[in-house]
Amino acid sequence: MSNPDIIVSIDLGTTFTGVAWTTPRRSIDVLHNWPGTGDGSEKKVPTILLYPNGQTTPSSWGYSCVYSESSNMTRREFFKIFLDQETLDATRRQGLPGIPETTAEARKYVTDYLRHVYEHTKETIERETERLHRGGWRDLAVEFLFSVPTTWTSQGIINDFKQAIREAGFGTEGPGHSAAVDLTEAEAAAVATLKYSPADFAQGDVFMCIDAGGGTTDLALMEVMSVDAAFPQMKQIAEVQGTGVGASQVDRLFARLVAQRLSGFPDVLEQLPQNLPARMARSPYFRMMKYTFGERAFMELPRHFVQMEGVSCDFSHAEAGIDQGRMIFTIGEFEALFDPAVQGIVTRVTEQLNWLQKRGRTEQVKYFVLSGGLGSNKYVQNKLHQHFENSEHPNAGRVTILCAQEPQLVVVRGLLEDRKQRMESGNMSVLASRIARASYGVVVKQVYSPVRHFHAEVQEDQFDKTTKFALNQIQWLIKKGDTVTPGNPLIKTLQIRLAADDTTRAWDTQFVVCHDEPSYLPASLKHAGAARLCEVKSNLTGVEQHQLSMKHKRGTCFKAGYKFYICEFEIRVIVAPADLRFELWFGGTKFSSDHEPITVIWDEAGTRAKGG
Repeated sequence: MSNPDIIVSIDLGTTFTGVAWTTPRRSIDVLHNWPGTGDGSEKKVPTILLYPNGQTTPSSWGYSCVYSESSNMTRREFFKIFLDQETLDATRRQGLPGIPETTAEARKYVTDYLRHVYEHTKETIERETERLHRGGWRDLAVEFLFSVPTTWTSQGIINDFKQAIREAGFGTEGPGHSAAVDLTEAEAAAVATLKYSPADFAQGDVFMCIDAGGGTTDLALMEVMSVDAAFPQMKQIAEVQGTGVGASQVDRLFARLVAQRLSGFPDVLEQLPQNLPARMARSPYFRMMKYTFGERAFMELPRHFVQMEGVSCDFSHAEAGIDQGRMIFTIGEFEALFDPAVQGIVTRVTEQLNWLQKRGRTEQVKYFVLSGGLGSNKYVQNKLHQHFENSEHPNAGRVTILCAQEPQLVVVRGLLEDRKQRMESGNMSVLASRIARASYGVVVKQVYSPVRHFHAEVQEDQFDKTTKFALNQIQWLIKKGDTVTPGNPLIKTLQIRLAADDTTRAWDTQFVVCHDEPSYLPASLKHAGAARLCEVKSNLTGVEQHQLSMKHKRGTCFKAGYKFYICEFEIRVIVAPADLRFELWFGGTKFSSDHEPITVIWDEAGTRAKGG
């Protein structure tokens, strides 16, 4: 496979989205010319849309939506996290306004937003590369790489996201265009961490990358395998983990605090703009407070002022804590906004450390490397330092807490750095091996054994009546917790017996998934635990009879002999960090013809199965 002309990485965030791109001969460029920024200094764009009331097409996106307030407009934000049905259900139970009715509605918002991101990215790169590539955008080989949260453990969410990506235009405008869900956000952040090394890493060092962004915090526990300056490598020690803790939680708590403060003063509410708590939570004044909270100069002041959006500087109300159009907050009130998020991160980090301890692992985690908007906050860093600096945990006795370089850009940079290293090194990924997050198996028939296949459905071999097969048995190709090496697919060899005149060349194969621990894996579909994941339709049309293996069954005095053919082929399963892909191989090569050789029909229920 030839290398692309251009590689683009997209980190669709809950609150902000980042895009970066590169070519084989240039360094990484981060998009910062987002519409509405004025001076073009912002390296990420708000993940927000505005729809005119009653209309299904957004009128504006990104920065043009942030401070826009109109009763004729409907604001849509945080929609990425609502691709997950569990998150959607939990949020709706809290009664928060502006929540999508269904995951399909959330996917529409994701698509509408990404369509604007795609058009802007395309225009920017075309303008930058027009001297290099005169053939135009369509004629370029452009590869788009997306990351996903580690909390997305079901294939169904990934499939919905991939559909939104394509409907937005990514990977569809030219024969050399492609779009893929590549690394999880935790893995991409870990790649950038190793590549840009905020620590002086040595071979064998263990670090935990903690990417705390707008909607989720993603954790990756890694061991450094090589510190080669050009091609460093690391391996996962445990499967990546995530939790629904992020900066948006701080925003919601702040809006609630403002609403509670004002609720005791109806006379004040009548004089203030509508929806003031939400407006203050997304204002540049509170945003600046979030970024600087925890710094020494901030913490030394007993109280702080946040400008009230749309309120005159002549307005004051001592009892409500309003002074000249500004609301007054104490350090303690700000701490109460951040502490739940900090505790959520501490809990998840401790669970990862306990995972090591329970398995008798002796690795010492040397570094916690924080990234993301919430991870770059000084208060969060200080609280984690206080909690873990004197930790008595056997796997984190002397841990050092660091902040990644450009913490809000680690995901887009990590996606590109891993792809560039694979191109330059002959497919040597920065992430040398991963830990499987689920078990994957294939439904097969096995030679019948009364002991092993009790109560199984049995079928006679059509060519040998003395042989019986147990149907709907599961052969597990990989188990949860196993090590997965990039570029080494799971291979299932299938042998189909055909009569001499049988011209069938298409067969279906069922794959299943299980998120339980490996010790509980079922042996057949009759046992609980395995969910049907997909049906893979293999089409070998074009394979001639002489390409098959002929078998001859000798006759006896009482029965004539006969011949049959065996069609042997392989289904190769590429278990990517956040996705599954399938290939059809015949005769030792990847099968290709004038038709689609392999089709995947996803099972709706199976793809929605999730891990813990």
